Amino acid sequence: MDDWQNVVKWSIAAHLLLVGGGLLMLVLVAGMLRQRRNPATSAAWLMFMLVLPYIGVPLYLLFGTRKLAGLKQRKAHLFMADSAPREPPSDPVQRYLQSMHVPPPVAADAIRFHAGAGEARRALLDVLHGAHQSLDVCVFILANDAFGREVLAILSERARDGVQVRLLLDGFGSFLLPKWRLRALLQAGGRVAWFIPVLHRPWRGRTNMRNHRKLAIADGRWVWAGGRNIAADYLDAEANTHWHDLSFDLQGAAVLHYWRLFDADWRFAAHEEAPAPVSSSVSSATGSHVQLIPSGPDMVGDVLHELLVMLVAGARERIQMVSPYYVPGEVLQTVLAVAARRGIAVDLILPANSNHWLADLARNRYLRQLVEAGASVWLFPDAMLHAKAVVIDGRYALAGSANLDLRSLFLNFELMTLFYTPADIGRLSHSIEALRGKAVLWKPRRPGVVRETLEGLVLLTAYQL
Repeated sequence: MDDWQNVVKWSIAAHLLLVGGGLLMLVLVAGMLRQRRNPATSAAWLMFMLVLPYIGVPLYLLFGTRKLAGLKQRKAHLFMADSAPREPPSDPVQRYLQSMHVPPPVAADAIRFHAGAGEARRALLDVLHGAHQSLDVCVFILANDAFGREVLAILSERARDGVQVRLLLDGFGSFLLPKWRLRALLQAGGRVAWFIPVLHRPWRGRTNMRNHRKLAIADGRWVWAGGRNIAADYLDAEANTHWHDLSFDLQGAAVLHYWRLFDADWRFAAHEEAPAPVSSSVSSATGSHVQLIPSGPDMVGDVLHELLVMLVAGARERIQMVSPYYVPGEVLQTVLAVAARRGIAVDLILPANSNHWLADLARNRYLRQLVEAGASVWLFPDAMLHAKAVVIDGRYALAGSANLDLRSLFLNFELMTLFYTPADIGRLSHSIEALRGKAVLWKPRRPGVVRETLEGLVLLTAYQL
């Protein structure tokens, strides 16, 4: 009798588990179909969950979400000062960005593109030491090396001086930083927040999202930004001469836009509602204008990807691109190939060997297609090229934190700055041309069956690279 009762109990439990699993699958599939994503990606997730539900469902809960809930609240705070109705601009690029609720171009003073690691390091330290009221730092990697410890010591000192210090670290990028390294900063009155820690409630579907932005803001009047992390590889010319990157600093009214973006990220990570105060004393800029292009799961659309597609499709003479990785997806790849076929000079500069060999393997199929279409691919030898910049026809220039890969374009929280002033665009174009002068023109070789198969396998997981 007891055995029969146990069988009934197990049957009921199995039935409830099956029904619950089925309902969960329906909820997940409905949510997936409502998301704006590649149909092939949705089909792959669906097949994975159907064939191996006990593995596929947990992995989807961990990694499958591409957009965050509560977009309207974050966007309302970020763009609240720019919400007044504006006349539709005549420039189609501005018309598109306005339709995506991106803040308009704003004046900037004293824009400096850093010539190398030494200059970038000095500029960062100047910003840190130059703060009198508030100091806000957001970085993907804060390394546990000599320079990372130096920056933490400076932040602790500034907090003891009465400066309001906020340090925002990505949970994945800075995972190897020991928490005890932050103790002095916290004891001095500074504040630290982790953006989606690795060890968190994973079922919220945010495990795969990373804040890849790099910012240091002093008093809401001076910002240091770009693609460099806070580590010796990026900022210590003596420690590592084989790492090339791009960063810049500026002052003026534009800094308030950078601060708003930082504050929105801080409130998300620190679970705060009210924004912290920021100094309103910004200089009156003349000449230069910049525009922030934020992208990521907190935006309704894929602003950066769509902007790149629009700029490439409208190019008339030349496209200059530099990136550490190149796995762009089919749409951006297609418009680049079409641009090359219609006679546009397309120059793409990449490291000969990056710090991610899987990304190097994945890029080859795209690169062969570009060269076949008439584009020029240049490989930077004997160094890790980590700069991220795009210049179109000498009319538009982008620089910042985003790579030309699927993760940066569709998953990461990224920030690019769009430069409009000819002098600033010219400096960026000259920097890219200087890199091209040191690079070697890539000539593709026909791959074998094994290599093509490996490339295809790696491309299946391109979002995770």
